[in-house]
Amino acid sequence: MDQRTAINLFRLLVLVGCSAPALWLGWQWFFGDLGAVPGEAVVHFTGKTGLILLLMTIAFSPAFRFTGWVGLMAARRQIGLWAFFWLLAHMLAWMGLDQYWDWPWIRREMVELPYIRYGVAALLLLVPLAVTSFARVRKAMGWTAWHWLHRLIYVAAALGVTHLWILTRADYLLPTLFASVLAALTLFRLIDAYIHRQ
Repeated sequence: MDQRTAINLFRLLVLVGCSAPALWLGWQWFFGDLGAVPGEAVVHFTGKTGLILLLMTIAFSPAFRFTGWVGLMAARRQIGLWAFFWLLAHMLAWMGLDQYWDWPWIRREMVELPYIRYGVAALLLLVPLAVTSFARVRKAMGWTAWHWLHRLIYVAAALGVTHLWILTRADYLLPTLFASVLAALTLFRLIDAYIHRQ
């Protein structure tokens, strides 16, 4: 199998893997298997899915360093956009299914609840990354400016993990796992940047 075919197959796997949760969620919703409060289940599911994909987007860079396979970098933009999609769906699900589009109450929640502010800030930081993820925009910006801008993904991920941590009430296993993965990825990025500057 030639490299182009392998890359296309990998991109297809990313597409299937990132869209499959939506099919599962739709199936669960249709058959009423999301529990007593389905809206809340959708909000939690979309948020966790988006955060996992965001961390996977960051992980593609060290994976490329270790393997040298260009398919990982070719699919990184794709999985990053999927992460943005799921986190945007998380926000919209919270506004619609949890807050019922009650804008005065939504504004009040954003002002009064720290974890909501962290989540909104994370999503807003991802907007310029999504907009500038295309090759034409990257070329127009220049590599250096584009590269520095996309380091915001680490800040967005940290805000997302903080959002989940504050929201958690009992079992901290998942937020601890997310925080540990992000810390490891950030440490790798700092060490890698230092080594390649020598």
